[in-house]
Amino acid sequence: MTKFVAFVSGKGGVGKTTVTLNTGHSLAKQGKSVTLLDGNLVTPNLAIHLGMVDPQGTLNKFLRKELQLNEIIYAHDSGFNVIPASPDYSEFLKTNPQQVSKVFKGLENTADYILVDAPSGLGYDLSSLLKNCDEVVIVANPTLTSVMDALKSMQLAKAHNVTVAGVVLNMTNRGRHELNENEVYEILGHPIIANIRTQRKVRKSLHKKQPASMLYPRSRLSKEFTKIANHISHEEFLIKG
Repeated sequence: MTKFVAFVSGKGGVGKTTVTLNTGHSLAKQGKSVTLLDGNLVTPNLAIHLGMVDPQGTLNKFLRKELQLNEIIYAHDSGFNVIPASPDYSEFLKTNPQQVSKVFKGLENTADYILVDAPSGLGYDLSSLLKNCDEVVIVANPTLTSVMDALKSMQLAKAHNVTVAGVVLNMTNRGRHELNENEVYEILGHPIIANIRTQRKVRKSLHKKQPASMLYPRSRLSKEFTKIANHISHEEFLIKG
Protein backbone atom coordinates (compact mmCIF):
# COMPACT_ATOMS: atom_id res chain seq x y z
CA MET A 1 0.00 0.00 0.00
CA THR A 2 1.33 3.39 -1.00
CA LYS A 3 1.86 6.09 1.63
CA PHE A 4 1.44 9.67 0.39
CA VAL A 5 3.49 12.18 2.38
CA ALA A 6 3.39 15.93 1.70
CA PHE A 7 6.19 18.26 2.72
CA VAL A 8 4.65 21.62 3.64
CA SER A 9 5.94 24.85 5.09
CA GLY A 10 3.51 27.74 4.92
CA LYS A 11 6.32 30.15 4.16
CA GLY A 12 8.32 29.82 0.94
CA GLY A 13 12.10 29.66 0.84
CA VAL A 14 12.56 27.43 3.89
CA GLY A 15 14.26 24.61 1.96
CA LYS A 16 11.24 22.34 1.60
CA THR A 17 12.21 21.08 -1.86
CA THR A 18 15.71 20.18 -0.66
CA VAL A 19 14.27 18.26 2.29
CA THR A 20 11.79 16.42 0.06
CA LEU A 21 14.50 15.46 -2.41
CA ASN A 22 16.98 14.18 0.15
CA THR A 23 14.38 12.33 2.17
CA GLY A 24 13.37 10.55 -1.02
CA HIS A 25 16.94 9.51 -1.61
CA SER A 26 17.30 8.32 1.99
CA LEU A 27 14.19 6.16 1.66
CA ALA A 28 15.46 4.76 -1.63
CA LYS A 29 18.75 3.82 0.08
CA GLN A 30 16.70 1.75 2.50
CA GLY A 31 15.36 -0.29 -0.40
CA LYS A 32 12.00 1.48 -0.59
CA SER A 33 10.38 2.33 -3.89
CA VAL A 34 9.90 6.09 -3.96
CA THR A 35 8.35 8.61 -6.32
CA LEU A 36 8.77 12.36 -5.83
CA LEU A 37 5.84 14.44 -7.07
CA ASP A 38 6.19 18.16 -7.65
CA GLY A 39 2.83 19.38 -6.44
CA ASN A 40 3.75 23.03 -6.85
CA LEU A 41 2.16 24.04 -10.14
CA VAL A 42 2.89 27.73 -9.59
CA THR A 43 6.63 27.71 -8.90
CA PRO A 44 7.88 24.12 -9.30
CA ASN A 45 11.49 23.49 -8.27
CA LEU A 46 11.83 19.78 -7.62
CA ALA A 47 12.92 18.75 -11.11
CA ILE A 48 15.04 21.88 -11.53
CA HIS A 49 17.03 20.81 -8.47
CA LEU A 50 17.90 17.69 -10.48
CA GLY A 51 18.82 19.58 -13.65
CA MET A 52 15.50 19.03 -15.46
CA VAL A 53 14.88 22.58 -16.64
CA ASP A 54 12.44 21.84 -19.47
CA PRO A 55 10.92 18.36 -19.04
CA GLN A 56 8.61 17.27 -21.84
CA GLY A 57 6.55 14.96 -19.68
CA THR A 58 4.94 16.94 -16.87
CA LEU A 59 2.14 16.78 -14.35
CA ASN A 60 0.51 19.62 -16.26
CA LYS A 61 0.20 17.57 -19.43
CA PHE A 62 -1.13 14.57 -17.50
CA LEU A 63 -3.83 16.68 -15.87
CA ARG A 64 -4.82 17.97 -19.31
CA LYS A 65 -4.96 14.37 -20.60
CA GLU A 66 -2.21 15.01 -23.14
CA LEU A 67 0.09 12.31 -21.70
CA GLN A 68 -0.32 9.07 -19.78
CA LEU A 69 1.03 8.66 -16.27
CA ASN A 70 3.93 6.46 -17.36
CA GLU A 71 5.01 9.18 -19.79
CA ILE A 72 5.62 11.75 -17.04
CA ILE A 73 7.58 9.57 -14.61
CA TYR A 74 11.37 9.86 -14.82
CA ALA A 75 13.79 7.44 -13.17
CA HIS A 76 16.67 9.23 -11.45
CA ASP A 77 20.07 7.60 -11.00
CA SER A 78 19.90 8.11 -7.24
CA GLY A 79 17.20 5.46 -6.97
CA PHE A 80 13.86 7.27 -7.00
CA ASN A 81 11.36 8.37 -9.63
CA VAL A 82 10.37 11.98 -10.31
CA ILE A 83 7.18 13.54 -11.64
CA PRO A 84 7.95 17.14 -12.61
CA ALA A 85 5.59 20.07 -12.97
CA SER A 86 6.27 22.47 -15.79
CA PRO A 87 8.23 25.65 -14.94
CA ASP A 88 6.72 27.33 -18.01
CA TYR A 89 4.27 30.13 -17.22
CA SER A 90 2.02 29.37 -20.18
CA GLU A 91 1.77 25.75 -19.02
CA PHE A 92 0.72 26.94 -15.59
CA LEU A 93 -2.04 29.10 -17.08
CA LYS A 94 -3.44 26.10 -18.98
CA THR A 95 -3.48 23.76 -15.95
CA ASN A 96 -6.38 23.35 -13.54
CA PRO A 97 -5.13 22.44 -10.04
CA GLN A 98 -8.60 21.12 -9.20
CA GLN A 99 -7.75 18.05 -11.30
CA VAL A 100 -4.76 17.05 -9.16
CA SER A 101 -6.61 14.16 -7.49
CA LYS A 102 -6.26 12.25 -10.76
CA VAL A 103 -2.52 11.77 -10.35
CA PHE A 104 -2.93 10.48 -6.80
CA LYS A 105 -5.42 7.87 -7.94
CA GLY A 106 -3.05 6.81 -10.70
CA LEU A 107 -0.09 6.52 -8.33
CA GLU A 108 -1.85 4.30 -5.80
CA ASN A 109 0.08 1.01 -5.37
CA THR A 110 2.88 2.11 -7.71
CA ALA A 111 5.48 2.74 -4.97
CA ASP A 112 6.00 2.37 -1.24
CA TYR A 113 6.14 6.13 -0.81
CA ILE A 114 4.99 9.12 -2.81
CA LEU A 115 6.65 12.27 -1.46
CA VAL A 116 4.90 15.46 -2.49
CA ASP A 117 6.74 18.76 -2.65
CA ALA A 118 3.77 20.96 -1.79
CA PRO A 119 3.28 24.64 -2.63
CA SER A 120 3.79 27.28 0.03
CA GLY A 121 0.91 29.32 1.36
CA LEU A 122 -2.56 28.17 2.37
CA GLY A 123 -4.39 28.27 -0.95
CA TYR A 124 -6.70 25.91 -2.74
CA ASP A 125 -3.80 24.20 -4.48
CA LEU A 126 -2.38 23.08 -1.12
CA SER A 127 -5.78 21.97 0.16
CA SER A 128 -6.27 19.89 -2.99
CA LEU A 129 -3.01 18.06 -2.30
CA LEU A 130 -3.66 17.55 1.40
CA LYS A 131 -7.00 15.90 0.69
CA ASN A 132 -5.08 13.13 -1.07
CA CYS A 133 -2.23 12.66 1.43
CA ASP A 134 -1.85 10.41 4.46
CA GLU A 135 0.75 12.46 6.33
CA VAL A 136 2.55 15.77 6.30
CA VAL A 137 6.06 16.71 7.32
CA ILE A 138 6.29 20.34 8.42
CA VAL A 139 9.45 22.16 7.29
CA ALA A 140 10.35 25.39 9.08
CA ASN A 141 13.29 27.68 9.67
CA PRO A 142 14.14 28.64 13.27
CA THR A 143 12.52 32.07 13.00
CA LEU A 144 9.24 33.16 14.52
CA THR A 145 7.73 34.15 11.17
CA SER A 146 8.54 30.77 9.62
CA VAL A 147 7.27 28.79 12.60
CA MET A 148 4.03 30.77 12.80
CA ASP A 149 3.40 30.18 9.09
CA ALA A 150 4.18 26.50 9.65
CA LEU A 151 1.58 26.45 12.40
CA LYS A 152 -1.08 27.59 9.93
CA SER A 153 -0.06 24.84 7.50
CA MET A 154 -0.27 22.31 10.31
CA GLN A 155 -3.73 23.49 11.25
CA LEU A 156 -4.83 23.20 7.63
CA ALA A 157 -3.51 19.65 7.46
CA LYS A 158 -5.39 18.73 10.62
CA ALA A 159 -8.56 20.24 9.15
CA HIS A 160 -8.22 17.66 6.38
CA ASN A 161 -7.58 14.85 8.92
CA VAL A 162 -4.01 14.40 7.75
CA THR A 163 -1.49 12.98 10.24
CA VAL A 164 1.37 15.29 11.22
CA ALA A 165 4.47 13.11 11.08
CA GLY A 166 6.71 15.71 12.67
CA VAL A 167 8.68 18.90 12.17
CA VAL A 168 11.95 19.40 10.32
CA LEU A 169 13.92 22.40 11.52
CA ASN A 170 15.95 23.53 8.52
CA MET A 171 18.79 26.04 8.01
CA THR A 172 19.67 26.27 11.70
CA ASN A 173 22.74 28.03 13.09
CA ARG A 174 23.66 26.06 16.22
CA GLY A 175 20.99 27.89 18.21
CA ARG A 176 22.54 31.33 17.82
CA HIS A 177 20.09 34.21 17.27
CA GLU A 178 17.23 31.83 16.49
CA LEU A 179 14.47 29.78 18.10
CA ASN A 180 15.69 26.57 19.69
CA GLU A 181 14.01 23.17 19.40
CA ASN A 182 12.09 23.52 22.66
CA GLU A 183 10.69 26.89 21.64
CA VAL A 184 9.58 25.50 18.28
CA TYR A 185 7.97 22.52 20.00
CA GLU A 186 6.07 24.81 22.37
CA ILE A 187 4.54 26.62 19.38
CA LEU A 188 3.85 23.66 17.09
CA GLY A 189 3.27 20.88 19.60
CA HIS A 190 4.94 18.20 17.52
CA PRO A 191 8.42 16.69 17.79
CA ILE A 192 11.44 17.94 15.88
CA ILE A 193 12.43 14.86 13.86
CA ALA A 194 15.51 16.44 12.26
CA ASN A 195 17.64 19.55 12.73
CA ILE A 196 19.48 20.51 9.56
CA ARG A 197 22.19 23.12 9.85
CA THR A 198 22.99 25.71 7.22
CA GLN A 199 26.05 24.43 5.38
CA ARG A 200 27.85 24.61 2.07
CA LYS A 201 27.19 20.97 1.21
CA VAL A 202 23.59 21.85 0.38
CA ARG A 203 24.66 24.65 -1.94
CA LYS A 204 27.23 22.39 -3.59
CA SER A 205 24.65 19.67 -4.14
CA LEU A 206 22.27 22.12 -5.76
CA HIS A 207 25.03 23.26 -8.09
CA LYS A 208 25.84 19.62 -8.95
CA LYS A 209 22.12 18.84 -9.37
CA GLN A 210 22.23 15.79 -7.09
CA PRO A 211 20.86 15.00 -3.62
CA ALA A 212 23.27 16.06 -0.87
CA SER A 213 22.68 12.74 0.88
CA MET A 214 23.97 10.99 -2.24
CA LEU A 215 27.08 13.17 -2.62
CA TYR A 216 27.95 13.18 1.09
CA PRO A 217 26.59 9.88 2.45
CA ARG A 218 28.64 9.93 5.69
CA SER A 219 27.99 13.55 6.59
CA ARG A 220 25.93 14.79 9.50
CA LEU A 221 23.67 16.35 6.89
CA SER A 222 22.93 12.94 5.39
CA LYS A 223 22.25 11.49 8.84
CA GLU A 224 19.59 14.12 9.48
CA PHE A 225 17.80 13.21 6.25
CA THR A 226 18.02 9.56 7.27
CA LYS A 227 16.26 10.48 10.52
CA ILE A 228 13.34 11.85 8.52
CA ALA A 229 13.20 8.74 6.36
CA ASN A 230 13.28 6.49 9.42
CA HIS A 231 10.50 8.47 11.05
CA ILE A 232 8.28 8.28 7.99
CA SER A 233 8.80 4.55 7.57
CA HIS A 234 7.92 3.67 11.20
CA GLU A 235 4.28 4.40 11.91
CA GLU A 236 4.59 3.77 15.64
CA PHE A 237 6.51 7.04 16.01
CA LEU A 238 3.80 9.15 14.46
CA ILE A 239 1.62 11.54 16.46
CA LYS A 240 -1.93 11.68 15.20
CA GLY A 241 -3.22 15.14 14.32
